[in-house]
Amino acid sequence: MPNSNTALPPPATFAVEPPPPPPGASVEKIKLADRLMFGSRWLLYPMNAGLMVALGVYLLRFLFQVGQLLVHAPGLITAPTGEDNELLVIVVSLLDQAMICSLLILTIMGGHQIYVRRFQDQLTAAGPYWLKRIDTIVLKVKLGLAFTGVSSVVILKDCISVTAVPQAVWISHVIIHVVFLGTTLITAIVWRVMHPSDRPA
Repeated sequence: MPNSNTALPPPATFAVEPPPPPPGASVEKIKLADRLMFGSRWLLYPMNAGLMVALGVYLLRFLFQVGQLLVHAPGLITAPTGEDNELLVIVVSLLDQAMICSLLILTIMGGHQIYVRRFQDQLTAAGPYWLKRIDTIVLKVKLGLAFTGVSSVVILKDCISVTAVPQAVWISHVIIHVVFLGTTLITAIVWRVMHPSDRPA
């Protein structure tokens, strides 16, 4: 009968050899693929350029409506207090376009700063403060707030519209506004959990 106190031999170990390096041609192909993937971010340039064109169109539309406001200013100024709804509609429409333009600026500049290339020389004391401390979550929060602002203006336009807005339309606008508000709040909570000691820009 073998002695139970006899020490057992240590378990056998097997050395795992690293895989052999790929041939030189394969390494060059991998490096080329990496450079192509890394450079694919520059494809956002023409997309941002398209958004800049849309921003210019909104600017022209905004200036046109300002010109129309100036043309009809005498009649709007002298309108009775209870009949100044037309002026309020024009002002809310201008506010809507201004907020959409701000949304475009936020998307163009924030997306470029995060996904394409950092603004180095432009980030001076006169530059936007939020652009210096922006990341993907902060950008989503700011975009969510911008969408919420635009949707609230749309609801306001429904309330003061001269023509009657169908009930299904303004209910859908309210639902969209609540969804924007809820998703923005959730994103902000996630940012706060991930950055407990930071303050948003």
